[in-house]
Amino acid sequence: VIKAILKMEEAKSDLVNVLSSLEAHWHVLEAEVVEINRDIEYCEQCLRKYGEWFNSPLQYLRELKRTKKNKMKEIIRTMESFNNNLQGGKKLVKTLEKQAPVSVLHAPATPAVVAADVSDDGPALMVGSGATGGFRPHVIRPVDQ
Repeated sequence: VIKAILKMEEAKSDLVNVLSSLEAHWHVLEAEVVEINRDIEYCEQCLRKYGEWFNSPLQYLRELKRTKKNKMKEIIRTMESFNNNLQGGKKLVKTLEKQAPVSVLHAPATPAVVAADVSDDGPALMVGSGATGGFRPHVIRPVDQ
């Protein structure tokens, strides 16, 4: 259970990092496209003023702009996919909550004790009155995956 919780926290952290990184890349690409647009405009002026020498740089800038815009579209598609998956997950949770009640484990009447070396099997969780010295306790061991 603890491993699952740690993996969930790691996944949440990864998700936040990926979304933040995508957003940062989007802003950089957006700024680059604005600058490229200015350069294209200037290059077009130079083409009109000085002739064909500026045709090749103009084509390069247009291709560069197209490449940057395609990366921006890919970021949008990826973020939309994240959003769709999140919405789908929320709908699934609501459906599951309506269909079956969530069972809750009740705490034992006596405290639990984490015992190292209860046997050769390693650490275990002792639950029940036996944990404090009475009759035989229930021993819960971690499940190997």
